[in-house]
Amino acid sequence: MAMNYDLSALELLQILGCEPAADYEADERLPKLLNDFLSRIYENPLFETADIWQDGMAYFSYESIAESIDEDAGYWAEHAEEWADSEYYSFAELPQSEWSTLVPNYLKIGSDYAAGIVEFAILEADLGQENPPVYMHHEADDERTWKRFSDTLSSFLMYILCAVLSCETYETAQEVLEDEGWEYIECDKPENIGRQYDFIQGLSVACGYDAETNTILSVLEDNECKAFLISRE
Repeated sequence: MAMNYDLSALELLQILGCEPAADYEADERLPKLLNDFLSRIYENPLFETADIWQDGMAYFSYESIAESIDEDAGYWAEHAEEWADSEYYSFAELPQSEWSTLVPNYLKIGSDYAAGIVEFAILEADLGQENPPVYMHHEADDERTWKRFSDTLSSFLMYILCAVLSCETYETAQEVLEDEGWEYIECDKPENIGRQYDFIQGLSVACGYDAETNTILSVLEDNECKAFLISRE
């Protein structure tokens, strides 16, 4: 098969029949690319267990910090001796307009569906870019520790798509697509991948398409490698 590895996540969604939802309401804060992607996965069962929020749940990290401070106010009032050791102490001592001296504000756009311990976000300052980087935060880290997950939004969206198609954690995609007449065949990762997207901690994905056979190749490599040929006549 002659795989084309240069298709975007949006083009692959089109091949899969994911048309823009008429009732999706674009979020003006988001880059157009993300709104276009979300419009195609909105309320789509194929992405029910994806690591991106389908339904416009995006919110800023400062909102969650403020919420945590408010929720724990009663506890800290009774345990004042521990308050200075809290990661939120420095934030509470400053007006929110000065929190940028501690950490930038991020617009959260997703989290790992399985456990919710990792969140994905775009820097507020980058929201005006067409294809900004995407960052991740692990719940084991403090609120100031965000790591760059991908250099571009487009590569992050390719990760989201490949993670779904490769059944990274759930077999949602296989179940949905087989019901729609697609055939799923597990395979080995090809030796010659035309284009691979690399992320942190050794994670990588690749996605190709052979138009002649209407076959998608989806590969996700992390602790193990998962690869599938997905085709429909």
